[in-house]
Amino acid sequence: MGQPMAMSAAGGARLMRTSFDVVRSDYGLLAFPFVSMVCLALVGGFWLLQCAYLASVGAAGVLYVPLVVVALYSLTAIGIFFNVALAGAAAQAVDGSEASFGGGIDIALGRLGAIAGWAAYSLTVSVGLGLLESFRLTRWLGKAAEVAWSFATIFVVPLIAVENLDASTARQRSFALARQNWQAESGGLVALRLVWLVPGVLIYLDAKLLVGGHAHSSPARAFLGLMLLVGFGCAVAVGVVRQVFAVSLFRQNDHTPVAP
Repeated sequence: MGQPMAMSAAGGARLMRTSFDVVRSDYGLLAFPFVSMVCLALVGGFWLLQCAYLASVGAAGVLYVPLVVVALYSLTAIGIFFNVALAGAAAQAVDGSEASFGGGIDIALGRLGAIAGWAAYSLTVSVGLGLLESFRLTRWLGKAAEVAWSFATIFVVPLIAVENLDASTARQRSFALARQNWQAESGGLVALRLVWLVPGVLIYLDAKLLVGGHAHSSPARAFLGLMLLVGFGCAVAVGVVRQVFAVSLFRQNDHTPVAP
């Protein structure tokens, strides 16, 4: 069979709208990032306690290095685990099957090797990009590289979830799919950013008013705090829609069922 015809930017925007409809029809997909954040908070708190213990006994600074590395790796792996679980459930929803939280978790549990490998790779790249952005002369180069990396690896998680690929193979396939679908990917992500632009600006202004102490009454502060919570929920939903979009765009190129 020949390669499927590449989708246009307008087609990508339409697919993003379809992805939004998938999330709207299955709010259970929103459970994945919320459970992920709870787990990240618990694990992050655990590592902070370990750092506090080292400080209390006057441990040498060099001992913090492996602790920080392990902490960052564990947090990265947890985030990827729940993203894979979300992608697995999203693939089922996109295919018209019933998606469930437990089903997504089961998929992720079957991909622990790939998740561990991708966590190590992602953390290494993130640290490298962070170092690049920390210098004034290379800051914009680092930001551009970060955008390019995010663009090129958008299919890694769906590939791990759906095809049960290892991290290296998933990365290579994602690069190839991103080159093939760059117009659709660009159109969909631009559409998502445009939809998020107005509420994002309002939430930013809301946070500035609240942190800057411009709300002088309790009802005003409560209202601004409520708006921040709403904005936080919207940001979570945007992340879920983006992941569903990645799965949907991948499905335009491959229609195999989710691998066991």
